[in-house]
Amino acid sequence: MSTRDDVLAALRAAGARGVSGEDIGRDLGVSRVAVGKHVAALRERGYTIDAVHGSGYVFRAAPDHVLPEEVAAHLRDAMWHRIEGGLATGSTNDDAKELARGGAGEGAVVVAAEQTGGRGRFDRAWHSPAGGAYVSAVVVPPVSPSEVGPLPLVAAVGVAQGLSVLGVDATLKWPNDLYVGDRKLAGILVELSADSDRVLWVVVGFGLNVNRPVDAPDNAVYVSDLRPGLSASHVAAAALDGLATAYRAWLAAGFAPLADAYRARAYLHGRDVVVRDAAGAVRTAGVAEGIDDLGRLLVRCGSDVVPVVAGEVTLRHE
Repeated sequence: MSTRDDVLAALRAAGARGVSGEDIGRDLGVSRVAVGKHVAALRERGYTIDAVHGSGYVFRAAPDHVLPEEVAAHLRDAMWHRIEGGLATGSTNDDAKELARGGAGEGAVVVAAEQTGGRGRFDRAWHSPAGGAYVSAVVVPPVSPSEVGPLPLVAAVGVAQGLSVLGVDATLKWPNDLYVGDRKLAGILVELSADSDRVLWVVVGFGLNVNRPVDAPDNAVYVSDLRPGLSASHVAAAALDGLATAYRAWLAAGFAPLADAYRARAYLHGRDVVVRDAAGAVRTAGVAEGIDDLGRLLVRCGSDVVPVVAGEVTLRHE
């Protein structure tokens, strides 16, 4: 941890009783002036820290927006050992890919409260306003490129299970969107680099709607609608914890054991759907009957059941 992280930890530990800059400095081996500079920097990042006569610095509140140090404070799983990021970036996936190319290895994470160049599936622009939790994690699964196919669904199960710990229960729209009712809560984008026979790295990115903006679209739902008071960093950490658990389960036994967890949250099951390719052309239409153990969407078209490997799936009335 950095000295600033240590100062923050000392402020948290002291709580409402407060702690002097001199005491923090003595414990950390830095000057009182240096502690004051770190406190000022923390205030600039959104922390509420009061200076109280006779008590010293009193930690009041963490910021509502997602921050690396706050995500780290809420994480329970040690898999995510390097958390970076800031208030805004072009794309957390792009940032995480740069870390991966630089040898960051499995467990590196980038977070942001806003993206100016967010992307979704098929490289479509994805609106990523301030107040969300945009998270991209690097994993290095010891599998061949041909075995990575179910990973977006693995990620969807993990993120959904992580959020459920906070009382946010979502369904899964194939392949990897999270919905509450008929409104979207989160999306996932998985990107990778591989040789012919091995995966070099995978970036699992997800964007979570946390705090409702003033211009919120009608088809979106936000964690603040469902569980007011949860911080964006807490939400991001819970999703990362769930992702780590599902990822390890997939490595240990493949996707089949996770398929039932996915089916239990299936948003499309029994509904009339249309499957289009990236260009918008209709490839098949029928009734969604769930997924198979490979993660393919099963669509009944008359007497035939068509397994769908890729495509954009919408409800027939949309």
